[in-house]
Amino acid sequence: MLLSDVARISSGLTVRERLDASRHGVLAIQMADLSVGSDLEVRGMARIPSPHPRYLISRGDVLLRSRGQATIAWAVPDDMAEPAVAVLPLFIIRPSTDIYDPDFLAWWLNQPDAQTHLRRAAQGQTIQMVSKATLESVPLQLPSLAQQRLIADAAHIATREAKLMHSLAECQHTLRQAQLTAAALSGQTHMKAGRK
Repeated sequence: MLLSDVARISSGLTVRERLDASRHGVLAIQMADLSVGSDLEVRGMARIPSPHPRYLISRGDVLLRSRGQATIAWAVPDDMAEPAVAVLPLFIIRPSTDIYDPDFLAWWLNQPDAQTHLRRAAQGQTIQMVSKATLESVPLQLPSLAQQRLIADAAHIATREAKLMHSLAECQHTLRQAQLTAAALSGQTHMKAGRK
């Protein structure tokens, strides 16, 4: 099965002017706003007035960064605080069936096999770009919906665990450096006291 068998893929909104974070309107999600395992940081995001409804994203949609080294996929969460549009060069992957879970699909597209497929067909010398046809041709394996949701939940937990482990390692490193610095300063104090 291919991605095109279960989803419709369209390009994000083309914006010709510079986007401004202070404008009124709906959120404009750009490539730089998306990263794997991270929540969307709404504060400071650009906005755009009255976009065409076809570019508005909703739960069930998956966005994919089509340019650069990281072709990251991101599932629109249930709790999007306000309306938002996807801006080129993002692709909007919209379900045409109800046989897949969007969180599972985003996870699948971020896995090495799918990423290899996208990279091999990417175009461009300096900036790699994934075409719509390439994205549509990504091979897809879909277990039952229940299994998809279990896999997606486990992936979220694993990502959260990795972040916590990284934070813990950073805290331990900072603590050790502070202890070593304190030991060094303490040693200098003892040396000065000995000289007296």
